[in-house]
Amino acid sequence: MLLLSLLRGARRSDAPPDGTPGRPRRGPANPEETLRFPLAFAGPTAILTSGFRPEKNVRVFAPTDAAGLRAFAPQCLVAPLDEALELADQKLRGLLELPSLEFAIVLTGVEDTPLADHHRDLLWRAFGIPVFEQLRNEQGRVIARECEVHAGLHLEAGVVLPEAFPFCQLHDHCECGAETVRLQPVPRKRAAAAA
Repeated sequence: MLLLSLLRGARRSDAPPDGTPGRPRRGPANPEETLRFPLAFAGPTAILTSGFRPEKNVRVFAPTDAAGLRAFAPQCLVAPLDEALELADQKLRGLLELPSLEFAIVLTGVEDTPLADHHRDLLWRAFGIPVFEQLRNEQGRVIARECEVHAGLHLEAGVVLPEAFPFCQLHDHCECGAETVRLQPVPRKRAAAAA
């Protein structure tokens, strides 16, 4: 667990779900949004956090419901970074099997540590799947999404960023064809020096 704590480097930004495992449920105070996938996809999706509207093939699970996850056989997993790393740790220790997974969406927050290369490496070693980051604001809304090119997070239209925001903005062309501003995390040392 110490190794997992060191690899995480992120604070918990989401409380564990309190609904019935495996059943769609309403989130807390923030309004729910529709889950948007980085790829064309409509398969079974397991979500380990609140804030997303339940839909066909989308179920919310408690992070500890390994049996429910296995039975549901999700092709996509959506989880906060801490939860995704915990599942990867369980998989590497032989405590969890999710052979149906094809990709994952990892949710980070503006106040958390962004998804780093060592996190991606751990998730790849555990599951052998591509990982896409989605950035949530303080209210839990997704404000930027990673595309299949993995060259920054595409900022949602109309989002106004705070002045002291730990991401730099990229205005160059993305190979995916989207013409939106992309965000990349500013390394912590550089961010601290700028403050």
